[in-house]
Amino acid sequence: MPLIIAVVLGVIALLAVRSYVKRVEANAAAKLTGRPVVAAAQDIPKGTELKMEMLSAKDVPESFIPPQAIEGSDNVKLILGRKLRVDITSGQIVLWSDLEAENRGGFSTLIPEGERAFSVDIARGVKGGLLQPNDHIDIIGSFTSSRESTPPVAGAAAATWREQSDTVNAVLLQNVTVLAVGENFGGRPIQEGQQGGELTLSLTLPEAQLLMFAQEHGELGGVLRREGDVNSQPREQLPRIAMKELDSVIGNLDQARKRRIIQIQKGQKIEEVTVEPAAGK
Repeated sequence: MPLIIAVVLGVIALLAVRSYVKRVEANAAAKLTGRPVVAAAQDIPKGTELKMEMLSAKDVPESFIPPQAIEGSDNVKLILGRKLRVDITSGQIVLWSDLEAENRGGFSTLIPEGERAFSVDIARGVKGGLLQPNDHIDIIGSFTSSRESTPPVAGAAAATWREQSDTVNAVLLQNVTVLAVGENFGGRPIQEGQQGGELTLSLTLPEAQLLMFAQEHGELGGVLRREGDVNSQPREQLPRIAMKELDSVIGNLDQARKRRIIQIQKGQKIEEVTVEPAAGK
């Protein structure tokens, strides 16, 4: 009996060893089985836009496939037209890291160097339906400020809040570029008839601070400029307007409008006309 038991145990051990060896061989064979990845079918210099005929499928054992390897027909379609940032030799595996960074063409690419995009709600002034990206506007702000305090008159009724305050209007910024109207920044006009709305403007950082403060403490209005007009008026020609200066400002504007040049469109032509004051005025 001991001999029979020993023979049986020996057979079992032999079968177990053979089963283990087969599993090891199967795992090794699986690791050596190739998986298709994208490789270069020819030498491709850097800066070249990839085309289908430049690429081929290459079977590579799984354990030798780099993490950045490109696999699958869907990913092949994504890399067509992309440029290489390095030279690749024939047969070399093409990696995602070998490609130049894709230009996404997002909104940030529209912002001029040294400026920022800042969105504000322009409640007054030119209608939003008349604006489109790349227009230029001037921005006006209206604020309520406290009047200078004066000693109370004996026997006079207490002044109301409105009597103690005044509305002040001032030009804040000139020649500001509109980057977007609402969410539209492709150069297409927004829907007709839209009133006011949010504008995204191209500003320096201090200008953005100014408009943020103005928006929190007052109301903003936009004035649309003629196409191509980039001139700015001197600050001393742009008065700070309050009720007590209103008559003076109106008089100055009347004098300024007595002689001016206006443009009148006649068919396809634009004619400039000088407006002169009437005789005796």
